[in-house]
Amino acid sequence: MTRPSRELYIIISHTPSVVSRIIKQFTHTPYNHVSVSLDAELNHMFSFGRRYKYFPWYGGFVRESLDSGTMGRFTETEAIILTLNVEEDIYDDVRAKLENMLEHKYAYRFDTLGLLMAIFGKCVKRDKYYYCSAFVRELLVESGIEDADNFKKIVRPLDFMNLPDTREVFRGKLREFPQQAQRISLK
Repeated sequence: MTRPSRELYIIISHTPSVVSRIIKQFTHTPYNHVSVSLDAELNHMFSFGRRYKYFPWYGGFVRESLDSGTMGRFTETEAIILTLNVEEDIYDDVRAKLENMLEHKYAYRFDTLGLLMAIFGKCVKRDKYYYCSAFVRELLVESGIEDADNFKKIVRPLDFMNLPDTREVFRGKLREFPQQAQRISLK
């Protein structure tokens, strides 16, 4: 008997913000942010990033939206969207963890030091401090979705494309995805 499954979405993106362009200069990669979503409409996206769309230096755990915050401000955001099938109970655990983090969001901080060190090839890990890639990696590993060996020591947004169980379902302007998701079968 097949166990019921649900889909998680990994959103790899690049906004045309000043901070994103600076990161892009150092990393030499076209995408510099990653989020996770619980639904194909991207109504429930989570990551570590700026808390205020016009003030990039104060960040932490955030619920992202296509219509508000940084992604709402930068309508030309480019994205690659991956899907990942997980068992129903694992999906529920991920949702509960994200809801708990959201309820206690001010206990989590954006890891500026960790991000800067990662750019220069050094790994720094502090409790409840994350940058986007480190957060998504830890979420997938701690939930039992991915094995830690599937990741490099320092993970970057595009590294999620190399995971064995992900499937690319979209590439283009992030704002166009919800309409596309309605037209294609993601299963």
